[in-house]
Amino acid sequence: MKNDLFITIDKNLTLRSSDILMLKADINYTHILLEDGSKVLSSRTLGIFERRLFNQPFFRPNRSVIINLNYMVGFQKDLHIIEMGNNELINLSRRRAKQFLKRI
Repeated sequence: MKNDLFITIDKNLTLRSSDILMLKADINYTHILLEDGSKVLSSRTLGIFERRLFNQPFFRPNRSVIINLNYMVGFQKDLHIIEMGNNELINLSRRRAKQFLKRI
């Protein structure tokens, strides 16, 4: 990927943005799910990652998840559900639906 960004997760860990499938909030921590199925836990909040990934193909469909749009495989418009490459279903909030439809 041309505009691949390297993101520092913690002091000893840096990941390419294209390797990230999604990020999930857990209070003041973030679970990072990678394309290979592995998971990484970071002590940074989802908001910090959202600002870092601003110019990348990432979208925050609700307040607890950020998804990589490159791994989205389907969208059920009537139910506001996004299907990801790992078969996980993500709810799209009504507030962010219009912005999401512009992005895809």
